[in-house]
Amino acid sequence: MSIAEDIPIRRMNFEFPDDMDLVFIEDDPALSYLFVGSWMMLPYLEPFLIRTVQAAMPQIKDQDLKEEALRFCAQEGQHFRQHQKMNDVVKRVHPAGPRLAALEKEVEALFDDWSRNKPLKFCLAYGEGFESMTCAAARTQIETGMFDYMKEPIRGLMYWHIMEEVEHRSVAHDVYHACGGDYFHRMKLAMFFQRHYLGLCSRFQAAMIEADPETIARYQTPELEAKRAARMKAYNKSFLPKLLATYMPWYNPSRVPLPGGYETARTTYSNLALGVR
Repeated sequence: MSIAEDIPIRRMNFEFPDDMDLVFIEDDPALSYLFVGSWMMLPYLEPFLIRTVQAAMPQIKDQDLKEEALRFCAQEGQHFRQHQKMNDVVKRVHPAGPRLAALEKEVEALFDDWSRNKPLKFCLAYGEGFESMTCAAARTQIETGMFDYMKEPIRGLMYWHIMEEVEHRSVAHDVYHACGGDYFHRMKLAMFFQRHYLGLCSRFQAAMIEADPETIARYQTPELEAKRAARMKAYNKSFLPKLLATYMPWYNPSRVPLPGGYETARTTYSNLALGVR
């Protein structure tokens, strides 16, 4: 398979009406708000990843890896632009909108500062740790059937995005190592970065939950709590071994097993795209 087939650049155009249901994970507003909140960061985090990979380009000697890195940047560019469209709606319709906007500015300043002032190796390690975690999560989400109990249009945005995370799963790892990265530095920083990122996600989620107690209260029944607990148990059973595998010295994302349904999703979103190259 060619690099273009491995990492195709799909030009998408998702639509997000003001009346879309932000509780897009069936019966689970808190988890829905965690995902929606985490995506508020993408218009700042993903450009940071793009800037980091672009800064590393002069050090990459392998021409295939250079092409993969260019395609990684193009896919990430598509991701944050589509999420920005949804984020604009969320800030307009959700009562936490002003607080979310303030948190966005904080995140934007953080990643701008890191691009200007942190060593390239630090930024590459962040990208590697983030991409390893999101690939493990993406594989889990497909494997455990999460998309079977999600609502459109957010479901489609998320499925397309995580499918492409799996497609470009090796790029941040390979660029990091091509630029002199080593295992111990990667591990020391990956654990910090993953805690840092999840902490930011939790702040966005908390803002949405605190501003919308009525929605949260509607789903507080013993039956729904039991359903959510069972889903989370199944998710963690699949996710935690995948995440732990990324901490091993021999971890190589190009060799991870891919979930059933992944290839079907690739074809589906290529067919839905306005263009593919």
